[in-house]
Amino acid sequence: MIRRLAACILCLTGVTSAEESAELRASIELALPYLETEGQWWIKEKKCVSCHHTTFFVWAKDLALEAGYPVDKTTLAEQRKWVWESFLTPIPPDPEVVEATDPNENKETPQPPEEINGDRNVEGVSQLLVSASAKFVPETPQRLLRETIASNQKSDGDWKPGGQLPRQKRPAKETQWISNQWATLALGKDAKLKAKPIMNSDAIAAKTNEWYAMNALLNPGKASIDDLLKRQNEDGGWSWMDGEASDPTGTGQALMALGRTGAAKDAEEAVAKARAFLLRTQTEDGHWETMSTKNRKESTRVSDFWGSAWAVIGLLEVER
Repeated sequence: MIRRLAACILCLTGVTSAEESAELRASIELALPYLETEGQWWIKEKKCVSCHHTTFFVWAKDLALEAGYPVDKTTLAEQRKWVWESFLTPIPPDPEVVEATDPNENKETPQPPEEINGDRNVEGVSQLLVSASAKFVPETPQRLLRETIASNQKSDGDWKPGGQLPRQKRPAKETQWISNQWATLALGKDAKLKAKPIMNSDAIAAKTNEWYAMNALLNPGKASIDDLLKRQNEDGGWSWMDGEASDPTGTGQALMALGRTGAAKDAEEAVAKARAFLLRTQTEDGHWETMSTKNRKESTRVSDFWGSAWAVIGLLEVER
């Protein structure tokens, strides 16, 4: 059941900033227990440092802690450490690969170079280094995480999209661009890049809002901000994919970009409409229903968590 239907007109009825702040605080406080339950479940049961759970989990919680919400610092520190340690944990070699023999030469196949989890999830590593949690990662792990990103760049300048990203319902080339964007943002302007992601909306035909949000972060300026703002829907949200309904993922990503670039100050109406959209679409148990990026007609436990984390991140990033 959708909660607080009256929130849909927050930006239209002349409510006071105090009332808006109270609505926002109530929403975040309702979302945090949901994120905690689902995030802990993923860490304990799945034991996987994924591209849709763990980085976004600590990112949202660190923003909440920074904003004065009730967050247990000790538990968060343990979760944050688990994330970066997991990225740097070696992947055990596959015995079948190591012990396989070449039928022509009758000798063992050389064991492939040791991989760490971060090698298979460069996007997750990049998102951690971009997130509000990055400042809490010690210097040596930060350096190793940056080296992980740099070492996985291919000779043509691309980074291989990791995990289940190639299965998302968007053009494969766009998934590639976005992987490049996250990695480039994490490495910073001084990184020695072999190639840069395409950052000109006139030169491409991106279909998902994530590209436009990332482009605004990498190429801040009126043109990229305008490209992002004009994609806002009438209901105040942004869709993840062109032509679809507004959702918490696309809206959270847009708000994060507006907050980080400082553009939110000049786009107060757009921000207020987006905030109202998220407040009215939050459910009674604190989460936001989110369609899966692999099946755009259904939501899942995983997609709901990802979208809900993005909603919280967007709401808090734009308030910083």
